[in-house]
Amino acid sequence: MTVLAEGTERDARPGGSAFAGAAVCEVIRLPIRLGCHSPVFEQNVWDLTVVDGIPRLFSPSRRILDFTKIRNPRWWTVAKEYLLALMAPEHEQVRVLPNAYRLPKTVITCQQRLEWLTSWMNWLTKQGVTDLGQVTQEHCDRFVHHRSTIYDRDGSPLRDASDATCMMAELIPRELAYYSELFSTDRYRNGFCPRATVTVQTERNDENKTQPARAELQQPLLAAALFLVQKIGPHLITLQREVEQHRAAPRDPAMPPADREEALVRTLRQHARTGEPLVQTPPDGLEYKIAKGWEPAHPLFHLSLKALVRESGAGGPDPRLHWVDLGGRWEPILPLLEQTLAQVGVAPLWGRHAAVIDRADGDGPVPWTLPLFAADLRALSGVVRTACMIAISALSGMRHSELCELPEDCQQPPQQTGPGRVRHRLKSKLIKGKKLGGVWDEWVVAAEAYEAAGVARQLAGPDASHLFPQTINFNGRYERFREWVNGEEGARLGLAPIPPDPLNLRILRRTLAVEIAHRPGGLLAAKIQLKHLSVVTTEGYANRPGGAQAKFLAEIGESEHNRNLTLTLQAFRDFQQGRQPAGPGARDLMSFFKSVESELLQDTAAPQIKHSDQEVINLLSQRAGTLHLGIANYCWFIDPDKALCLKLARTKDRSRPMAGMCDSARCPQATHHPCHRPVWASAAANSRVFIGKIGRSQKAEKTRLTAEAERADHVVAAIDAALATATGGVHGQDQ
Repeated sequence: MTVLAEGTERDARPGGSAFAGAAVCEVIRLPIRLGCHSPVFEQNVWDLTVVDGIPRLFSPSRRILDFTKIRNPRWWTVAKEYLLALMAPEHEQVRVLPNAYRLPKTVITCQQRLEWLTSWMNWLTKQGVTDLGQVTQEHCDRFVHHRSTIYDRDGSPLRDASDATCMMAELIPRELAYYSELFSTDRYRNGFCPRATVTVQTERNDENKTQPARAELQQPLLAAALFLVQKIGPHLITLQREVEQHRAAPRDPAMPPADREEALVRTLRQHARTGEPLVQTPPDGLEYKIAKGWEPAHPLFHLSLKALVRESGAGGPDPRLHWVDLGGRWEPILPLLEQTLAQVGVAPLWGRHAAVIDRADGDGPVPWTLPLFAADLRALSGVVRTACMIAISALSGMRHSELCELPEDCQQPPQQTGPGRVRHRLKSKLIKGKKLGGVWDEWVVAAEAYEAAGVARQLAGPDASHLFPQTINFNGRYERFREWVNGEEGARLGLAPIPPDPLNLRILRRTLAVEIAHRPGGLLAAKIQLKHLSVVTTEGYANRPGGAQAKFLAEIGESEHNRNLTLTLQAFRDFQQGRQPAGPGARDLMSFFKSVESELLQDTAAPQIKHSDQEVINLLSQRAGTLHLGIANYCWFIDPDKALCLKLARTKDRSRPMAGMCDSARCPQATHHPCHRPVWASAAANSRVFIGKIGRSQKAEKTRLTAEAERADHVVAAIDAALATATGGVHGQDQ
């Protein structure tokens, strides 16, 4: 027994940790890439980058679980046991814990749990707590209060934390109590479990928290994105190829000094003859020159000598030919250099002869770009890639994780669906709600989104495996995109300014959902396009109380009514052919069918004429409205006072039966039909299998299963007896 400071006693787990010596990936059943090895439990840093199939959205740094960030080394083992139990709920030592979670947590979820656990344990260390047995409810309450406020770097409070943050601050200490019996080095005192103290006030709101983008934002945003994709993108791709070819051009670093001087003179005279400006020094190069002693007033200050040497082909390791030394070998050509510079000037190297395109506002043609430095070219490439991202997200509804998974060959071959009609599809992985690694799926998209994917592929480079980088950081990308559009270049190209509304990928997805769902038949289309598991989720995105939701529910109700009419008609036809129902409610149902048959005979003077199904349905429709389907019976919910399920549940809602509590063998409104016989026969057989495996010590369970088997046999016998009336003794199952 371990004696605590408070005088209480705590059991220590015998035999050490339940996970001692275990390979982490084997315990949590995660696949490992070929040639890699799983971390073992005793290691204090678990490198799970070896796991195969983790979505690209999660960077490698988030796949490393570092327990050494917990300041008290005694708690490292506790943290490892806690996280492994979260990821392996089926482990033999975990599944017996009464409060343990039954569904495994993902690696990413556990990485977030570890961050919270580190915060909790390090906060305890600051409070002087060295043993978990010293933790009290007061500690837990104070930690929640501590995390309920967001502080500045200097410790000043900024704002209140979100409800989710407060709930996690309360949940982490409590989860340690759930797994306390598993811990081998330290644990809470026996019987201690932190109380739930955080109460989040939630109001029922049919509207999704993420608001769709305003029309004032949508129009200039999409116009700018599509303009960059369709007008700027192709020219930018061509310019990038020129840059790559220029960098790959061969140079002669061993050129003799005399030949170098001749090459420089030849290059300068060519500039003077053509009027082509010399290469301008980029801003970072100007800073370098100043650091090396150049004066900004020097006539050659803005000229890139390095680019001039590069252009002449006289490159080499001698730094005097590049930036700094204007004496020595440069002295013979200085007069020509200054003369040429005064004649042609300087300009950035890239995009000097840009093609002309029409402005976005239709106000005349302009060059697609002004001359660019290399850094400006990289920045423009990032802006256009962001435009591709916006176009694809806004027109397809892809999530963040799905954009990250777009492979370089995501564009599927266009499919001709009719004259002038082409279907475009993009391939990516569906991550949310799927197994580790996701599953491949396809999105039907507009031609503009398909084109944006092609531009993004070209801008990503020849060696890229995906359209976009692993870490998208959309917020930062969008800020740079909006600054570019609202800046000088956007104004020069005639782009409308984008208002400063907040924007993220969720807003783009929500906006598309609203646009689709508010069209005729749009609810189902939105569900399919957004890959929602349930139409209820789509309703939340569409936010149409009484609109698409009501229509959808009405369609469901109509479908159920038609189904009930069909089943009731089939039961009536069976009755006419002598196949009677069984069950406690059979007598009442047969009385109703007899009354319907009598009414049909009274309506015609020729009894041999067979009435149409529609005539019979008209008479059966009222009773069909009371039909509710059970797994192994029909429930004719006519009188709530007779419903056995409502009596057992004692519920106040008496509008519908409670199928989950149905005992059709005893309920006076339940009937059994031939279609139900296989279910009851299977239940009887399964009960006998379990009875044969029960030990002698489980007499109560054996008695219960025996009663269930006998009840199922009784129902099967009743159905067979009812069938025998019509078939002359033929076994019902053979029918």
